[in-house]
Amino acid sequence: MNEFHSETEQLDFLKKYGLISPTKTSLPPFQYYAPDSAVPVPCEITGYDQAFETWAILVINAAGTMIKIHSSCLLEMKTRGTSRQKGNRTVRKKDTMPSSYVVLDIETTGLSYTADKIIEIAAIKHSGGQTSEFQEYVYIADPVPAKITSLTGITNETLQDASPIDVVLPKFLSFIANHTLVGHNIKSFDLPFISRACSSLGLPPVKNKVIDTLPLARKKLPNLSNHKQTTLCSYFGIDTSHAHRALSDCHMCDQVYRSLTDDV
Repeated sequence: MNEFHSETEQLDFLKKYGLISPTKTSLPPFQYYAPDSAVPVPCEITGYDQAFETWAILVINAAGTMIKIHSSCLLEMKTRGTSRQKGNRTVRKKDTMPSSYVVLDIETTGLSYTADKIIEIAAIKHSGGQTSEFQEYVYIADPVPAKITSLTGITNETLQDASPIDVVLPKFLSFIANHTLVGHNIKSFDLPFISRACSSLGLPPVKNKVIDTLPLARKKLPNLSNHKQTTLCSYFGIDTSHAHRALSDCHMCDQVYRSLTDDV
């Protein structure tokens, strides 16, 4: 762990990562929410494990327990509960494309988020008129099932030089930030895997707004025989030759989403 040698050094570090205001001259209180807990625990930032350009893995002391946590997650915990709902009305909005969003997809060793593991994470971000991509394999020690290798082409040799999930996931969380997330069957598949991984690492579950293209397709195209992503791609004339690889599936989903938000 890298420790702070003075309060000034700590203040400058926290300002860099947006955890405190640039005008702050003293440390504000921070709070930590354990996984599945709604009760905050006061915590102290004692140092950091890794530091990058826009995010860091912090080390905090929460009620005597030392915990590593992504800087954006601690910021979310700091501000949690401060927003107030305006009334109790639920307003249904027309399907429109947000100005910025992230399309994500994962490859896993199976279909069970409680028993199987993530082996690849990819995403495409549209923000501020710019498009950027994220793609990383995830190292696992267990054998990759033959059926998964047949489907995706991913083997243990593919993953041997990859970083483990505790390194890849914080990078991914930094990439998606608070952008709207888009994916096909994302609510039932991708996000449960990601939320479980977050929980196992002491990180809060992803709370971004989510747009799932599966129910959107069922709503917009009720007469299709099924609403698999490949079926939708065939309907819209989208190339599927590189399906079942995370980044390729992101590109396919991105095109499907854009097509569904047009008048069809």
